[in-house]
Amino acid sequence: MPTLPISKKQLDKLGDRLRDAASPAAEDFELLEQVLGAYDEALQCVRTRLLELGFEPTVRLKTTGTIVDKLRRDRSSSLKTIQDLAGARIVLAGTLRTQDAAAQTIMESYAAGPVLPLLVDRRADPRAGYRALHVILRLDGIPVEVQIRTELQDLWAQLFERLADTWGRQIRYGGPPNSDGSESRVQARRRTVAVMMRISEVMARSESLSAALEELDVPTLLQTAGVDASASDEEIPAKFREVRSQYLEVSAQEIRLEAEVREMLTMVAEVVGKEVTSG
Repeated sequence: MPTLPISKKQLDKLGDRLRDAASPAAEDFELLEQVLGAYDEALQCVRTRLLELGFEPTVRLKTTGTIVDKLRRDRSSSLKTIQDLAGARIVLAGTLRTQDAAAQTIMESYAAGPVLPLLVDRRADPRAGYRALHVILRLDGIPVEVQIRTELQDLWAQLFERLADTWGRQIRYGGPPNSDGSESRVQARRRTVAVMMRISEVMARSESLSAALEELDVPTLLQTAGVDASASDEEIPAKFREVRSQYLEVSAQEIRLEAEVREMLTMVAEVVGKEVTSG
């Protein structure tokens, strides 16, 4: 099992020094690298378990520079309490129910440990539009965050991450984008970030509809009743016509919403691409 090279108290003190020093000492960066080595060992253990469970995770460790930035941005945080120094990501083709099932499988796999996994639902409580499920695992006290995203949630998150890299990491926490000396540019960027928030809302509606359709499973219901779901209205018994009609209407709405999300994400990506190209 992975083991931290220092105590939790020493870890807190290290975080304080990294946060408060104008230029952190080289030995503190070296110690942080040793700490990250233990986190990486824990992360690789989680990766192996996720592969055994049939998932295809990608993994990453936060860099020392990103960690110092986070400590300075949120002065209430500490190295001991930051849960995403080590992270794995799973992207699923499926609905919210698929996402829920994946989280349940992972949590059950670690249920026998001394610390039960923690589920964080960023769908019910989004952060700056970001939506996903997070499962926080602890291996010998070392937290590893497993992000579980649908394809749409991942498309949104990847694009917003690109915006943050270009316009300033603060937009991930509700802050304004960098201006680069131009008021017109910062206003355009604000509008684009607002569009991303709107896309997140539409995405939530689309995925909720998709999950509801999966829950209803009208095609199976009709099949069980001996009704061909693809038949014309005249061929379907009257008592089934309305339910099939409603199902098809909701299905069409869900398809339209998903197409709208993808189209808007493409438009935002093109806007950012043009700005980067134009300098």
